[in-house]
Amino acid sequence: VKVWCVHSTPNFSLPWQRRRQERSTGSGFCIDLERRILITNAHCVEWHAQVKAQRRGSDVKHLAKVLSVGWECDAAVLTVEDDEFWEGLQAVKLSPKLPHLEEDVLSSASRDTISVTSGVISRIEVTTYTQASAELLG
Repeated sequence: VKVWCVHSTPNFSLPWQRRRQERSTGSGFCIDLERRILITNAHCVEWHAQVKAQRRGSDVKHLAKVLSVGWECDAAVLTVEDDEFWEGLQAVKLSPKLPHLEEDVLSSASRDTISVTSGVISRIEVTTYTQASAELLG
């Protein structure tokens, strides 16, 4: 899923005003069809004014709602109310366990198109997430 966001950062010097709106895109994926849950990166929806989700191969951008943001792990939970968005969408099945070194994994990236790459786990380490300065497995 491609995530489209319009951001408007606060003006801390003049708190009653907002700065100029900016646009960005990111990627996301469905983790729960029944509860209609999408996951994306927290930095993709930071200071969001409007968020939309677009399925691969579709020109339609559906209005999305940010349900929760975890700054410490750079993750955000979204939902889309439009039934059409969820028709035929498949959820990603997440593993309940940590991967082992040399285990096969998939990775996705997004700019203008979504690409999926396969590879192996080459290291597991504690790393600092810059959004909240939290140290987590990365």
